[in-house]
Amino acid sequence: MTLTQIEYILAVAKEQSFRGAAKSRFVTQPTLSTQIQKLEEEFGVLIFDRSQLPILPTKVGALILQQAKVVYGESMRIPEIIQTQKQGLVGNLSVGVIPTVSPYLVPLFLKSFNFKYPQIEISISELTTSHCLKQLEQEDIDVAILATQEDGKRYIQEKLYDESFLLFANKDSKLLKKKTVSISDINLKDIWLLEEGHCLSNEIIKTCNLRRDVSQLPGHLNFKIGNLESIRLLVQENFGYTLLPYLSTLKLHPQEKKLLRGFKGIPPQRTIYLTLRNGYLKKALIAALKAAIFEAVPPELGGSMPK
Repeated sequence: MTLTQIEYILAVAKEQSFRGAAKSRFVTQPTLSTQIQKLEEEFGVLIFDRSQLPILPTKVGALILQQAKVVYGESMRIPEIIQTQKQGLVGNLSVGVIPTVSPYLVPLFLKSFNFKYPQIEISISELTTSHCLKQLEQEDIDVAILATQEDGKRYIQEKLYDESFLLFANKDSKLLKKKTVSISDINLKDIWLLEEGHCLSNEIIKTCNLRRDVSQLPGHLNFKIGNLESIRLLVQENFGYTLLPYLSTLKLHPQEKKLLRGFKGIPPQRTIYLTLRNGYLKKALIAALKAAIFEAVPPELGGSMPK
């Protein structure tokens, strides 16, 4: 068994095709197929079921692939260590960030990160939670920034910070007469939420015991809303209210900040996680990203490096 053979079977598993795997590894299909066949003969088992398309692993093949990911990942740490020792932090880092976090968190750390690590080429994509997880599995991104807890057997998650929600209400709302509001003050008929599937809406629904059907929008409107800025403008110009995560309120105009109210007692909040696949690479680059986020997040959110 060689690392090249391990690389090839992982490529087939990812592409679900021998042709696609060969193309991704810049070899001919016969070369790749021969190496995999030799490995199967060595093990005395079939790793892939070739009788159907797309190509899928056999039962024993799935177990082999699971361990192959670990072996290959650990082997790739060697050149990573050497490169870091010779050149410092250098390379590419691909980050997926959910849309309700990205526009408010990324600007806080991006400039300082680029200045401090000019040899790291960072790519940031706004992706829904499900797309982040899918791209992590496919190794299209190196790390994701999510607001949900995921399967601990499949992912490694490190807490970045806790973020409270604030009520943002139309100027005519009776709730603005109060200095602080309670969760019990929230009326499901008046609250605007992102369309179903957004983790932010799910968190608000769970925390505030609200409706399950987010299509029931205020005013009997049928409006699928995909971003927080649209909701904020709808509230401001029409009626009702919504809940905004703390970071999204920092750049509001002073007049808009007058439409904010905090919650009595322990406010509703969410936890933001750095999320990685098991056996992840680029440890030094990811550690640098984490440190930059900790340094950039306002101290009131608990953004500090763990001791």
